[in-house]
Amino acid sequence: MLSRPSGVVAKRFASAAAKSAGVQERTTVLENGLRVSSVELNGATSSIVLAFRAGSRYQPANKQGLTHLIRNSVGRDAPEFPGLALVWNTAQNGGQLTAVSNRDVLAIEVNVVRDQSAVALSLLGQLGNNAFKPWDVEDVKHDTLPADATYLTGTTIAFEQLHQAAFRNGGLGLSNYSVNNVSAKDLSAFAKERLVAGEAVLVGVNVDHDTLVQAGNSQFPLGQGQAAKAAPAKYFGGEIRKEGRGNRSYVAIAGEGSSITSVKDVAVQAVVAQILLSAAQKITSEAISVNVNYQDAGLVGVQFSADNSKITEISKSIAAAIKKANANGLDSAKSAASVQVLSEAQNASGVALEKATQVLAGVEASPRDISDAIKAVTAQDVTQALSRVNGKLSLAAYGSTALVPYLDEL
Repeated sequence: MLSRPSGVVAKRFASAAAKSAGVQERTTVLENGLRVSSVELNGATSSIVLAFRAGSRYQPANKQGLTHLIRNSVGRDAPEFPGLALVWNTAQNGGQLTAVSNRDVLAIEVNVVRDQSAVALSLLGQLGNNAFKPWDVEDVKHDTLPADATYLTGTTIAFEQLHQAAFRNGGLGLSNYSVNNVSAKDLSAFAKERLVAGEAVLVGVNVDHDTLVQAGNSQFPLGQGQAAKAAPAKYFGGEIRKEGRGNRSYVAIAGEGSSITSVKDVAVQAVVAQILLSAAQKITSEAISVNVNYQDAGLVGVQFSADNSKITEISKSIAAAIKKANANGLDSAKSAASVQVLSEAQNASGVALEKATQVLAGVEASPRDISDAIKAVTAQDVTQALSRVNGKLSLAAYGSTALVPYLDEL
């Protein structure tokens, strides 16, 4: 479906925006406050992103699911153009359209063959200007939200619960998926406040910078102004449990991480994430990493699932492994973290989304910057970060929760 959220959206969009030999980057701020940023990777395809500082943390607490409904509404009518024509023209020009969001950012992306980037820009300008007609909103609710609820996996549900456990009622604890009583009027009010030029960035990977600037000035009818800043995130720690059907249970255990604004802290967290993942995978091959950096906070740990007959033992063993983790194997963890960062930077779409995320957060760091910072991580850095992680853990459990030990039992 056009604006179906991917399974990796609740994670960081990518590890960094590309900057290496031969790569060129430029950023311009337009008179209306819209930031325009280009990254030249000399590729044959272009990725163009219009992103807003309008992730789920900014939605009203009693309107959870608002950003979910907005991203599913991408491709519906704009004030001056029918949505069907916009989507049809995007496809006719070989474009692939997606809408994604995390807790910080709401983004619309078009990927096209490079020589179609000018056409894609004109379409994106209208796709980011939804009219939120009441009948369209009701259709989106009816047509997409039940399917999305079915689409959610146990792993995704546990990841969402982990944020609620870690940040409680703060903005980062608000769900990126759940849907409450949200109307077209609510969407329009949110758009008027947050989907404005001063909260937006236009990023083009493999797009001429001057072409981007020209399009930003003439083809993006965004309201002017800036929205109020979100309340700073505060990490609390704790646990959330939700019963679910089936013979498997899903668990996430994590501790306090760092914000995206410190290159060193992001690098240290990437290494810590590898150390924790390696420890967990010695217990179960189904363990995956939790490694997210938001505008002012982060989480690092592991997720895993198991048959209900084994989930108690595995949960205890992984919790013990997290608490015993240390800087042994530091070189291996640094190598794995560096390879992951540089590998993710080969994807133009990921580069565009991460560049947008960084610009909106007020920081820009290339994969090479992150990789170099990873190489400089010391055993003392890791020890200090692990101490903070274990200082106050967060746990989320979905499934047969009676079989998952409580934090005070771990």
